[in-house]
Amino acid sequence: MKTLFISFLLLAGASLFGQGFLRHNMVTNKTVGADAIVAVVEDRAITKAEVLREVQPFIPQIRSSATSEFDFENKVNAYVSEIIQNMIDRELIVKDFTQKGMSIPQSFLDSHFDDYLKREFNGDRAELLRYVKTQGKTIKQFREDQRKEIIVNYMKGSMRQTVAQISPKKITEYYEANKQKWYSAASADIRIITLKTSMSSTIEDNRKIATEIIAKLKAGEDFATLAKTYSKDDSSAKGGQWGWYKKGQLNPALDKPLFQLKVGEYTNPIEIGDSIFILKVDQLRAEGVQKIDDVREQIEWAIADKESKVAYSKWIESLRAKAYIKIYN
Repeated sequence: MKTLFISFLLLAGASLFGQGFLRHNMVTNKTVGADAIVAVVEDRAITKAEVLREVQPFIPQIRSSATSEFDFENKVNAYVSEIIQNMIDRELIVKDFTQKGMSIPQSFLDSHFDDYLKREFNGDRAELLRYVKTQGKTIKQFREDQRKEIIVNYMKGSMRQTVAQISPKKITEYYEANKQKWYSAASADIRIITLKTSMSSTIEDNRKIATEIIAKLKAGEDFATLAKTYSKDDSSAKGGQWGWYKKGQLNPALDKPLFQLKVGEYTNPIEIGDSIFILKVDQLRAEGVQKIDDVREQIEWAIADKESKVAYSKWIESLRAKAYIKIYN
């Protein structure tokens, strides 16, 4: 595939010039006409208007991230090139899908369209038609775009390995090569009792309640049961269960005493503002690199994702190599 640099001035036209996005001396007669062809893939011509429809919604975002006019123009050019390449690849993928004798049931396409209509336009077909018109398309063209999008997503998904296809050797090698990814700070699975000051409960009242709770804990009463009885936060129904927290994630007033505890121990009442907290440790994990079995699923997905990208890249390059593609400069 012969790839040429795509100049933004070829694509932008008078609308962006009028918004101050281009210097006058950048505009040439090649920008005139929305039907100007910017690329051809097989027998399909891609026009300037099609590319502009994709690019223009992102112009404000690109401008806000640009550090200068030069940077802005470079970023737009890069995005335009990416859009054109994506359009070319979409046509090649759809062609490959068709040549392999594959098809999408009409019932699935209809269901997909109806779901889109409900999700994006609350089922209002007239609103959808107005939107499609602003895109310079007919409803038939819009549905064809949806069909192509489904095909592209399906074909990309077919490149992905299943977890079952990933060998234990690959998992071990990935783990050893990326151990720093699996480092974890000390963490604790905790429960909490929260006493909050309110119209009916002053800080002094809560101090007395906290003292009673500590006495009951020392007498052997269950922390979860006491949390359901006394705690005034959303976790009370679950016996004060808060889940896992890494060292440093909590308020320092809670974090420091918490990580001095052993499993099964609880803190003394801790006052922060108008609230009082009592924390208990259910489980602890030491600081260090997590064991391979604890991160196996993450590794499997990371390998599958990496290898699917490699497979997709090789496949799309093979499609490009066999196709007639011309990008106009």
